[in-house]
Amino acid sequence: MAVIPDFRTSSARHYSPVHVVHLIARLNDGGPARVIAGLGAEMVRVGHRVTVLTGTCAGEPDIADQVTASGCMVEYVPGLGRAVSPLDDARAFMALVCAVHRLRPEVVHTHTAKAGILGRLACQVLGQRCLHTYHGHVLSGYFRPAVSTAITLVERAVAGAHHLHSLTPGLVRDLALNHRIGRPSRWHCLPVPVPQVHRRPAQWQSVLRPGLPVVGFLGRLVAIKDGTLWLDALAALATQLPVQGLMCGDGPERAALEAHAAHLGVPVLFTGFVPGSEALAPMEALLISSRNEGQPLVAVEAAMAAVPVVATRVGGLVDCERWGLVAGAERTPAALAAALLPLLTNPDLRRQRIARAGRVAARLTPAALAPAYLRLYAGVAR
Repeated sequence: MAVIPDFRTSSARHYSPVHVVHLIARLNDGGPARVIAGLGAEMVRVGHRVTVLTGTCAGEPDIADQVTASGCMVEYVPGLGRAVSPLDDARAFMALVCAVHRLRPEVVHTHTAKAGILGRLACQVLGQRCLHTYHGHVLSGYFRPAVSTAITLVERAVAGAHHLHSLTPGLVRDLALNHRIGRPSRWHCLPVPVPQVHRRPAQWQSVLRPGLPVVGFLGRLVAIKDGTLWLDALAALATQLPVQGLMCGDGPERAALEAHAAHLGVPVLFTGFVPGSEALAPMEALLISSRNEGQPLVAVEAAMAAVPVVATRVGGLVDCERWGLVAGAERTPAALAAALLPLLTNPDLRRQRIARAGRVAARLTPAALAPAYLRLYAGVAR
């Protein structure tokens, strides 16, 4: 098993105070925003300054209040958002140039595809040091081949001489070698921090059928997460062991997935958006069926909550399997069901998997990773 370095031996307090500006298209309740919230809170706690530049959310939960409650400053950028709009994007770019010039941080840290493009271009104009994080990428599996090629060309162009950061060694190899993005000497590999999660009971959990093991899904109901494969794997598992499904999340695929679950005849509760601590509480296992992933926060959160994880062998999940964070399987219903079955029927194996994943998760908290991020910021600033 590959081992993640232990970052807990040094302290973020040893570094001179720095000002880091994070840039993200929106502070929705998703992985990149939660990473900013957790890392920012830890950096502020030990004496550093953090400002978050962001757009507004539309139709999604917003965690800006959590970010400001931790001591980070949040500023909204006019025109910045998820949707592509030439006029709004131009407004956002000019506003970013003005904001970064006014704030004069040591490092600008950009997140997500659109904010990463606009932010890196603004930093090029200003001669500002910049680090861009690929939490995953949309270069394959999201769009038609022609569109994916165009996005790749844009990423190569804006990468320039900036520093680039990915979350696992496999993602670095994919982006730097397969997609030829950025300079090899300016690629960095560092997991993202995940705040501690504990199981929390909630009233809606009483709807679940007592006595049936619960296999869970936690994430947005979008094509890249492949909820259809998740349901097919649950149905395959149900032929060997009576189980029920729990789909926590929402998105454009929900209606189709509800119809598919009804067609398969397996009991599945669709909850919509609920906090991760509530979603994980009743689960005996979490199944990640994605077509592509970076370092999914939900896998770390599940380990913290003592929920074993089975995941498809794609993207950064291959590295997560090597670390011992998840049990990997091929992207077929039969393979995923076969990986889930022993976790639900073999108590000794289950305890071993939970203990091993828990040790990995302990090295991925904001407190554990903050010193490593400050070393990275210091290197970028130089």
